[in-house]
Amino acid sequence: MKRLVLSMLPLIFSCSVAIRDVEPRKQLSVHCPNLIRTKGLYCKGERAYSGLVQSGSRVRVESLFTGRSITIGVLRKDGLEGICLPERFRGVLGAEPFPALLEVQRCGIDDIRVCPEYIRGKASYYTDTYHGRDTPYGIRYDMHGYYAASQNLPLGSLIRVRNLKNNKEVTVKVIDRGPFKEGRVLDLSYASAIDLDMLKDGVVDVEIKVLRCGD
Repeated sequence: MKRLVLSMLPLIFSCSVAIRDVEPRKQLSVHCPNLIRTKGLYCKGERAYSGLVQSGSRVRVESLFTGRSITIGVLRKDGLEGICLPERFRGVLGAEPFPALLEVQRCGIDDIRVCPEYIRGKASYYTDTYHGRDTPYGIRYDMHGYYAASQNLPLGSLIRVRNLKNNKEVTVKVIDRGPFKEGRVLDLSYASAIDLDMLKDGVVDVEIKVLRCGD
């Protein structure tokens, strides 16, 4: 009996390794509820803001006070309670604060709702040419901040980028779209490129781990 148990041990361990090797890589999902009950407020300007939806989402906002609604694009603003809308809608939705029902018709600017856990490819960086420009996320690009541009990841995603040449890492937030050159998966801010020691190379092979899919 003892010999039988010992002879089975290599088989047991080899099966365990095989199972781990073929385990599929998981996908991460964007937090994007279809319906949200909250309160409506008004703010200056022509843009709408909320900390409850993905930046760039198209949202139908119904006032449960007047029974009327509007549809508008909403930018992300963390820490904001409810949804803040341009003053011009006061006549439609009623005095603030009003009970609001949000129906998310599009999640983010392009309705991307899932992320791969890992991505490998080539990354470049962009600097002063784009410094201070508005981004699709709704904030201005700061070359000294820790930001990135991606074509396929939802805006607001938090990612850890590893330079495969030297194993240096940096954590950045996706706020922009790009790069637009074939074969590249990421454009990094100048500060991020410094931390990865990639300024001299310009373009490097990287591994990206998605820490958070969207906001």
